Amino acid sequence: MSLLLAIALAVPSAPSGFDHTHALWTEILSDHVRGEGVDYKRLKADSAKLDQYLASLEAVQPEEFAAWRVQEKLAYWIDAYNAFTIRHALDVYPIASLKDVEKGGDQPFWDQEFVPLGKLFPEAGDRKLSLNDVQNRILRPKFKDARVHAALCCGARGSPLLQPEAFVAEKLERQLDGRVEKWLADAGRNRYERDGKRLRLSRIFEWYRDDFARDGGSVKDWVGARAPAAEREWIAQTPELEIAFLDYSWELNDAK
Repeated sequence: MSLLLAIALAVPSAPSGFDHTHALWTEILSDHVRGEGVDYKRLKADSAKLDQYLASLEAVQPEEFAAWRVQEKLAYWIDAYNAFTIRHALDVYPIASLKDVEKGGDQPFWDQEFVPLGKLFPEAGDRKLSLNDVQNRILRPKFKDARVHAALCCGARGSPLLQPEAFVAEKLERQLDGRVEKWLADAGRNRYERDGKRLRLSRIFEWYRDDFARDGGSVKDWVGARAPAAEREWIAQTPELEIAFLDYSWELNDAK
């Protein structure tokens, strides 16, 4: 648990018109998350509920947001990232990879400014946010919790899997720990090779190495403390472990 979240658990929530259960988002996810992907085709055919949920995120005002507990803000930004990623993917669907978006001359998918939540991030001024703004200028520096990387789904098949329910403040600690557990136990994304004394990890651990080192001392120690129980002792007792990074699939996480 991060220090900010630990402190916030003792602070009562302020009254709010926003639905902190994110019930509509959970309904959307439970209906459209299929295995390792999202049923974009079906969701694109009827995206009214998604647009309604996104409108509820946009309706939150700065003074309302400022009164929320830390875990309410964190759940909000995680859910906003995942929901706006899906909305933007629908806008270009069908597409094989979201990396193909930039081939048309536009900015990369994750740098495009289309998230209308800039009023909740004063540094943005009057502009809309990009997904990279949400991840790298809000979630990572303001909440300082490496578990966030297991909760965000950037629309690529190499990303951690999207859970079929919203992140909510009242069970956020349990949800974040659960996503880390599932991510590290997913052999398609992280592997433990005892014979070769090697950890073959998601490339996310390479890209955001500093976050994991901040929270765990090193990537090895962060993974070792949270890996499947059967792997933890072996990791702890093998100081010469090599760490290699798996190829990252940018293919759209379209349900198959």
